[in-house]
Amino acid sequence: MKIKLKLVCISLFALAFLGAETLSLEECINIARSNNPSIQSANLSSEIGRSRLRQAYSTLLPSVSVSSGLSSSSRSSWDIGKSVGLNAGMTFYTPGMYSGIKSASINSKVNELNIQSDQNDVISQISALYYRILSIQKIIEVYEVNISVAEESLRKTRSMYEERVITESDVLKSEAQKGDFESQLLGQKQIYASYLRSMNILLGLDPRSDLSLIDIDVENISIPNYDEAREEMLNYNPAFATAILQKEVSKTYVAAAKETFLPSVSGGYSYSNSLENAVDPINSVSLSASWTLFNGLSRKENLSQSKLQLEQAEINVDNILRLLDQELSDLYTQFETYTAMIDINERRLRSAKRDFEIVQQQYDLGKATILDRMQAQVAVLSAESALVEAKYSRKMVEADILKLINKI
Repeated sequence: MKIKLKLVCISLFALAFLGAETLSLEECINIARSNNPSIQSANLSSEIGRSRLRQAYSTLLPSVSVSSGLSSSSRSSWDIGKSVGLNAGMTFYTPGMYSGIKSASINSKVNELNIQSDQNDVISQISALYYRILSIQKIIEVYEVNISVAEESLRKTRSMYEERVITESDVLKSEAQKGDFESQLLGQKQIYASYLRSMNILLGLDPRSDLSLIDIDVENISIPNYDEAREEMLNYNPAFATAILQKEVSKTYVAAAKETFLPSVSGGYSYSNSLENAVDPINSVSLSASWTLFNGLSRKENLSQSKLQLEQAEINVDNILRLLDQELSDLYTQFETYTAMIDINERRLRSAKRDFEIVQQQYDLGKATILDRMQAQVAVLSAESALVEAKYSRKMVEADILKLINKI
């Protein structure tokens, strides 16, 4: 853990003083674990939760106090009298005492699961944004290549116009297409800059910090099959585990409500010494029990409310399970859809590139129009952009699945 923290600090130092830092997804996540405000707040909540658990267990410990004093009165000719005392007391049992400790222990586990869920949310956001940034980078490259192709086509078109092979309209259309590509490229660069600022915020850095990301093997996918994923989701998903523990907490509240009909038992010990030779020190022990026989309908209604809350918790468990099942099914459907789209767009791109080559040759020979060539190039751009988006969208779905099974 200390080694990892040192590596994170080194990365932050380099990022602050050496300009743009090239980070991997794992490095981004490690920086966020140390810097992200949500994760920092969650870690503090974890400390508070552990403190509350220790506080709950403190009810099992005795209370001890000491006292000393000076006194004087006219009965003793205003002589100063001294005294010391020691008192110790312990509650052996009070209604809800042990149920409260059990509920505090379960709530501590719930708190830890909520913290894990919050961290997973941040990591999932970082992963999705990481893939979006890489996707935009690839699309920017696609546009730059197509602008270069459009520039070369425009140069040839102008040459053909000077030779009176084509009309000025063809030149204007080529210029308009190149301008359209350049305009779209500016839009993609604007999105890219916005994504980088968002990533810096998630990493807990200045949004203006320079940042670049290491590319990934977008073809590398690592998720279990649906049945295995569902089994892991039931075992490890923080939201589902939290719902189950909340039901256990509700059970302890029912038990505590039932215990209010029982007596309380406590014991104590005291020692006092007036520090006078003629007076012996006094030691005393006590054991007491108290039992509330009737306090209106408060205890009965409290028990009734606790049972209703338990029913709500049971319903919540079933509802969360159905929602998680729906989400997991949707994600696997999306994953299969993007996989199919990747295959379609790969074939589509091959066809579009070949078609553009043919149309370009025909245009050079005067057998195709400028519109044919423009449409062919747009088809290449569209297929290539769609392929990039499908590949990185599938990676985003992968991250969502891993989050759902708590493997992110």
